[in-house]
Amino acid sequence: MPESSPVALAPSAAPAAAEPVRAILFTGGCRSGKSGLAQRWVESLGPSRVYIATGAARDAEMAERVRRHQVARGAGWRTVEEQLDVCAALRGCMASCAGQATAQSLPQPRPHGVLLDCITLWLTNRMLAGHDDAAILRGVEDLAALLRAATVPVAVVTNEVGWGVVPETPLGRRFRDLSGEANQTLATACTDVILAVSGLPLAVKGGVPAACAG
Repeated sequence: MPESSPVALAPSAAPAAAEPVRAILFTGGCRSGKSGLAQRWVESLGPSRVYIATGAARDAEMAERVRRHQVARGAGWRTVEEQLDVCAALRGCMASCAGQATAQSLPQPRPHGVLLDCITLWLTNRMLAGHDDAAILRGVEDLAALLRAATVPVAVVTNEVGWGVVPETPLGRRFRDLSGEANQTLATACTDVILAVSGLPLAVKGGVPAACAG
């Protein structure tokens, strides 16, 4: 009886590498639509989502702005208010999402997505709290490290403040420069960068999420 030929086995395919969790920086000018685009993307990820709010209602105009954002978000969001330590708030979301009001609230299930809005107000808060430039930029580096290692998708909203006139005051120029440096650091850390222009998303890095297109 003839010997059977050995059967050649095809080499097993290497397992596909897991895609990184997306961290998207949404940037643009004032009223460019960046927050709305970021919100649409996070809402497309699932029903459990968290909004990290850095804004402080220091006057009636700011209080009204906060109210409009709350109305626009609607139901389905849990809010974490954190004006200074956004890294602690984001860590809480990645581990066991924080509930209403502060990052120290009772833990909740891990969210499908997180919206951090916004970097510009966070920098303002830290400047007004007396933090020097080195400390502020260290905080930005810490946030960038968290975004690189994100375990839940994160949308980060910031502003482009250096496209207009040169600020008249030293404080204004300091704020402009810090904002520019912070945006560069975060853009490097994020998987995608979306520039909002008149409500339309332009991919500067990566791609436009399907939820933001059209």
